[in-house]
Amino acid sequence: MKLYRSLFFREMKLTRKRFFLMTLMILLLALLMLIPIMLGGFSEPDGGEESPVEMVLLFVGMVSLTGGFMAGTNNGLQKADINSGWKRYSFILPPTAKQQAMSDLLVKLCYILFFGLLSAAFTWIYTIAADFNAFGLMLNIYLGAVCAVMLVDIAYCYIVMFAKDKNQLKVLGVIAFLGAGFILRAANLFLKCLNVKTPSQHDENGGDMISDEAFNRFVTVLCSGKTTLCILAAFAVICALFFLVMWRSHERREP
Repeated sequence: MKLYRSLFFREMKLTRKRFFLMTLMILLLALLMLIPIMLGGFSEPDGGEESPVEMVLLFVGMVSLTGGFMAGTNNGLQKADINSGWKRYSFILPPTAKQQAMSDLLVKLCYILFFGLLSAAFTWIYTIAADFNAFGLMLNIYLGAVCAVMLVDIAYCYIVMFAKDKNQLKVLGVIAFLGAGFILRAANLFLKCLNVKTPSQHDENGGDMISDEAFNRFVTVLCSGKTTLCILAAFAVICALFFLVMWRSHERREP
Protein backbone atom coordinates (compact mmCIF):
# COMPACT_ATOMS: atom_id res chain seq x y z
CA MET A 1 0.00 0.00 0.00
CA LYS A 2 2.86 2.39 0.77
CA LEU A 3 4.29 1.68 -2.66
CA TYR A 4 1.05 2.68 -4.38
CA ARG A 5 0.79 5.80 -2.21
CA SER A 6 4.30 6.85 -3.20
CA LEU A 7 3.63 6.25 -6.89
CA PHE A 8 0.34 8.10 -6.66
CA PHE A 9 1.95 11.03 -4.84
CA ARG A 10 4.73 11.17 -7.44
CA GLU A 11 2.31 11.37 -10.37
CA MET A 12 0.08 13.95 -8.72
CA LYS A 13 3.07 16.12 -7.83
CA LEU A 14 4.48 16.02 -11.36
CA THR A 15 1.11 16.85 -12.93
CA ARG A 16 -0.11 19.38 -10.37
CA LYS A 17 0.45 22.42 -12.61
CA ARG A 18 -1.62 20.99 -15.43
CA PHE A 19 -4.23 19.83 -12.92
CA PHE A 20 -4.60 23.32 -11.41
CA LEU A 21 -4.76 24.88 -14.88
CA MET A 22 -7.53 22.53 -16.02
CA THR A 23 -9.43 23.07 -12.77
CA LEU A 24 -9.20 26.83 -13.21
CA MET A 25 -10.45 26.58 -16.80
CA ILE A 26 -13.53 24.54 -15.95
CA LEU A 27 -14.35 26.76 -12.95
CA LEU A 28 -14.16 29.85 -15.16
CA LEU A 29 -16.39 28.19 -17.74
CA ALA A 30 -18.89 27.15 -15.06
CA LEU A 31 -18.90 30.70 -13.65
CA LEU A 32 -19.64 32.05 -17.13
CA MET A 33 -22.48 29.56 -17.55
CA LEU A 34 -23.94 30.62 -14.17
CA ILE A 35 -24.38 34.25 -15.22
CA PRO A 36 -28.06 33.73 -16.26
CA ILE A 37 -28.82 32.43 -12.75
CA MET A 38 -26.99 35.36 -11.15
CA LEU A 39 -29.09 37.73 -13.25
CA GLY A 40 -32.29 36.00 -12.14
CA GLY A 41 -33.08 34.45 -15.49
CA PHE A 42 -34.67 31.36 -13.95
CA SER A 43 -36.23 32.82 -10.82
CA GLU A 44 -39.67 33.82 -12.05
CA PRO A 45 -40.72 32.65 -15.52
CA ASP A 46 -43.09 35.15 -17.15
CA GLY A 47 -46.72 34.20 -17.75
CA GLY A 48 -46.38 30.77 -16.20
CA GLU A 49 -44.02 29.68 -18.94
CA GLU A 50 -41.64 26.83 -18.30
CA SER A 51 -37.93 27.43 -17.85
CA PRO A 52 -35.95 27.42 -21.11
CA VAL A 53 -34.96 23.77 -21.20
CA GLU A 54 -32.81 24.23 -24.29
CA MET A 55 -30.60 26.68 -22.40
CA VAL A 56 -30.21 24.27 -19.49
CA LEU A 57 -29.28 21.43 -21.85
CA LEU A 58 -26.76 23.67 -23.62
CA PHE A 59 -25.04 24.93 -20.47
CA VAL A 60 -24.98 21.57 -18.70
CA GLY A 61 -23.79 19.88 -21.87
CA MET A 62 -20.96 22.37 -22.41
CA VAL A 63 -19.64 22.07 -18.85
CA SER A 64 -19.97 18.27 -18.85
CA LEU A 65 -18.25 17.99 -22.22
CA THR A 66 -15.39 20.23 -21.12
CA GLY A 67 -15.00 18.36 -17.84
CA GLY A 68 -14.91 15.04 -19.68
CA PHE A 69 -12.25 16.27 -22.08
CA MET A 70 -10.07 17.50 -19.22
CA ALA A 71 -10.51 14.32 -17.19
CA GLY A 72 -9.64 11.97 -20.03
CA THR A 73 -6.84 13.94 -21.68
CA ASN A 74 -3.17 13.05 -21.40
CA ASN A 75 -1.57 14.53 -18.28
CA GLY A 76 1.94 14.79 -19.77
CA LEU A 77 3.50 12.43 -17.23
CA GLN A 78 4.89 10.00 -19.78
CA LYS A 79 6.61 12.79 -21.69
CA ALA A 80 8.08 14.20 -18.46
CA ASP A 81 9.42 10.78 -17.47
CA ILE A 82 11.22 10.35 -20.78
CA ASN A 83 12.63 13.87 -20.79
CA SER A 84 13.96 13.53 -17.24
CA GLY A 85 15.38 10.03 -17.75
CA TRP A 86 13.16 8.57 -15.03
CA LYS A 87 11.72 5.99 -17.43
CA ARG A 88 15.11 4.34 -17.89
CA TYR A 89 15.90 4.67 -14.20
CA SER A 90 12.60 2.99 -13.28
CA PHE A 91 13.77 -0.29 -14.84
CA ILE A 92 15.97 -0.94 -11.79
CA LEU A 93 13.44 0.18 -9.16
CA PRO A 94 11.33 -2.18 -7.03
CA PRO A 95 7.93 -1.18 -8.51
CA THR A 96 6.93 -3.54 -11.29
CA ALA A 97 5.44 -2.47 -14.61
CA LYS A 98 2.05 -3.74 -13.46
CA GLN A 99 2.17 -1.69 -10.27
CA GLN A 100 3.15 1.46 -12.14
CA ALA A 101 0.35 0.90 -14.66
CA MET A 102 -2.12 0.46 -11.81
CA SER A 103 -0.92 3.75 -10.34
CA ASP A 104 -1.46 5.45 -13.71
CA LEU A 105 -5.00 4.09 -13.86
CA LEU A 106 -5.78 5.20 -10.28
CA VAL A 107 -4.58 8.73 -11.05
CA LYS A 108 -6.71 8.79 -14.20
CA LEU A 109 -9.76 7.61 -12.23
CA CYS A 110 -9.14 10.32 -9.62
CA TYR A 111 -9.09 12.94 -12.37
CA ILE A 112 -12.34 11.53 -13.76
CA LEU A 113 -13.98 11.50 -10.34
CA PHE A 114 -12.86 15.04 -9.50
CA PHE A 115 -14.03 16.68 -12.72
CA GLY A 116 -17.17 14.55 -12.62
CA LEU A 117 -18.02 15.95 -9.18
CA LEU A 118 -17.44 19.49 -10.46
CA SER A 119 -19.77 18.85 -13.40
CA ALA A 120 -22.36 17.29 -11.06
CA ALA A 121 -22.19 20.31 -8.73
CA PHE A 122 -22.81 22.65 -11.66
CA THR A 123 -25.72 20.48 -12.82
CA TRP A 124 -27.18 20.47 -9.32
CA ILE A 125 -27.24 24.28 -9.29
CA TYR A 126 -29.11 24.38 -12.60
CA THR A 127 -31.44 21.59 -11.50
CA ILE A 128 -32.56 23.72 -8.55
CA ALA A 129 -32.65 27.04 -10.40
CA ALA A 130 -34.44 25.83 -13.54
CA ASP A 131 -36.46 23.00 -11.95
CA PHE A 132 -35.20 20.54 -14.55
CA ASN A 133 -33.36 17.30 -13.77
CA ALA A 134 -30.34 17.11 -16.06
CA PHE A 135 -28.20 14.65 -14.10
CA GLY A 136 -28.77 11.82 -16.60
CA LEU A 137 -27.77 14.11 -19.45
CA MET A 138 -24.69 15.30 -17.57
CA LEU A 139 -23.53 11.78 -16.72
CA ASN A 140 -23.88 10.44 -20.25
CA ILE A 141 -22.23 13.44 -21.91
CA TYR A 142 -19.43 13.47 -19.35
CA LEU A 143 -18.62 9.76 -19.57
CA GLY A 144 -18.98 9.83 -23.35
CA ALA A 145 -16.44 12.65 -23.57
CA VAL A 146 -14.11 10.80 -21.18
CA CYS A 147 -14.27 7.64 -23.30
CA ALA A 148 -13.61 9.54 -26.54
CA VAL A 149 -10.62 11.47 -25.17
CA MET A 150 -9.19 8.41 -23.42
CA LEU A 151 -9.13 6.58 -26.75
CA VAL A 152 -7.00 9.38 -28.16
CA ASP A 153 -4.81 9.29 -25.04
CA ILE A 154 -4.37 5.52 -25.39
CA ALA A 155 -3.24 5.92 -29.00
CA TYR A 156 -0.82 8.66 -27.94
CA CYS A 157 0.61 6.63 -25.05
CA TYR A 158 0.99 3.52 -27.20
CA ILE A 159 3.11 5.37 -29.75
CA VAL A 160 5.12 7.45 -27.28
CA MET A 161 6.00 4.42 -25.13
CA PHE A 162 8.59 3.34 -27.71
CA ALA A 163 10.67 6.48 -27.13
CA LYS A 164 13.82 6.02 -25.03
CA ASP A 165 15.23 9.54 -25.15
CA LYS A 166 14.34 13.14 -26.04
CA ASN A 167 15.22 12.76 -29.73
CA GLN A 168 12.99 9.75 -30.21
CA LEU A 169 10.29 11.45 -28.19
CA LYS A 170 10.15 14.38 -30.63
CA VAL A 171 9.68 12.11 -33.62
CA LEU A 172 7.20 9.79 -31.96
CA GLY A 173 5.37 12.76 -30.46
CA VAL A 174 4.62 14.06 -33.96
CA ILE A 175 3.48 10.58 -35.02
CA ALA A 176 1.28 10.33 -31.95
CA PHE A 177 -0.24 13.73 -32.70
CA LEU A 178 -1.02 12.64 -36.26
CA GLY A 179 -2.45 9.37 -34.96
CA ALA A 180 -4.77 11.21 -32.58
CA GLY A 181 -5.90 13.42 -35.47
CA PHE A 182 -6.60 10.30 -37.52
CA ILE A 183 -8.85 8.94 -34.77
CA LEU A 184 -10.81 12.21 -34.63
CA ARG A 185 -11.12 12.23 -38.41
CA ALA A 186 -12.35 8.64 -38.40
CA ALA A 187 -14.96 9.56 -35.77
CA ASN A 188 -16.14 12.44 -37.95
CA LEU A 189 -16.50 10.13 -40.95
CA PHE A 190 -18.41 7.66 -38.79
CA LEU A 191 -20.88 10.39 -37.83
CA LYS A 192 -21.33 11.30 -41.50
CA CYS A 193 -22.07 7.67 -42.31
CA LEU A 194 -24.82 7.82 -39.67
CA ASN A 195 -26.18 10.98 -41.33
CA VAL A 196 -25.58 13.05 -38.19
CA LYS A 197 -25.53 16.71 -39.16
CA THR A 198 -22.76 18.97 -37.97
CA PRO A 199 -23.18 22.69 -37.19
CA SER A 200 -21.83 23.55 -40.66
CA GLN A 201 -24.60 21.61 -42.40
CA HIS A 202 -27.45 24.10 -42.15
CA ASP A 203 -30.50 24.07 -44.30
CA GLU A 204 -29.94 26.07 -47.50
CA ASN A 205 -33.14 27.97 -46.80
CA GLY A 206 -31.97 28.95 -43.34
CA GLY A 207 -34.10 26.31 -41.63
CA ASP A 208 -33.26 24.49 -38.43
CA MET A 209 -30.62 21.78 -38.51
CA ILE A 210 -32.92 19.42 -36.63
CA SER A 211 -36.63 19.39 -35.90
CA ASP A 212 -38.04 19.74 -32.40
CA GLU A 213 -39.31 16.18 -32.53
CA ALA A 214 -35.93 14.78 -33.53
CA PHE A 215 -34.24 16.94 -30.91
CA ASN A 216 -36.57 15.64 -28.20
CA ARG A 217 -35.91 12.06 -29.26
CA PHE A 218 -32.18 12.71 -29.17
CA VAL A 219 -32.38 14.19 -25.66
CA THR A 220 -34.56 11.29 -24.49
CA VAL A 221 -32.05 8.73 -25.77
CA LEU A 222 -29.13 10.70 -24.33
CA CYS A 223 -30.75 10.83 -20.89
CA SER A 224 -31.94 7.21 -20.83
CA GLY A 225 -30.62 4.57 -18.47
CA LYS A 226 -29.84 2.20 -21.36
CA THR A 227 -27.48 4.78 -22.81
CA THR A 228 -25.81 5.11 -19.42
CA LEU A 229 -25.29 1.35 -19.20
CA CYS A 230 -23.77 1.22 -22.70
CA ILE A 231 -21.40 4.10 -21.92
CA LEU A 232 -20.42 2.53 -18.59
CA ALA A 233 -19.62 -0.74 -20.37
CA ALA A 234 -17.51 1.13 -22.92
CA PHE A 235 -15.82 3.04 -20.11
CA ALA A 236 -14.87 -0.21 -18.34
CA VAL A 237 -13.38 -1.64 -21.54
CA ILE A 238 -11.43 1.56 -22.24
CA CYS A 239 -10.06 1.62 -18.67
CA ALA A 240 -8.87 -1.96 -19.10
CA LEU A 241 -7.27 -1.04 -22.42
CA PHE A 242 -5.60 1.99 -20.83
CA PHE A 243 -4.19 -0.24 -18.08
CA LEU A 244 -2.80 -2.73 -20.60
CA VAL A 245 -1.16 0.00 -22.69
CA MET A 246 0.43 1.62 -19.64
CA TRP A 247 1.55 -1.81 -18.41
CA ARG A 248 3.28 -2.36 -21.72
CA SER A 249 4.76 1.13 -21.50
CA HIS A 250 6.33 0.42 -18.09
CA GLU A 251 7.64 -3.04 -18.92
CA ARG A 252 11.29 -3.58 -18.18
CA ARG A 253 13.41 -3.49 -21.32
CA GLU A 254 17.10 -3.36 -22.00
CA PRO A 255 18.12 0.33 -21.96
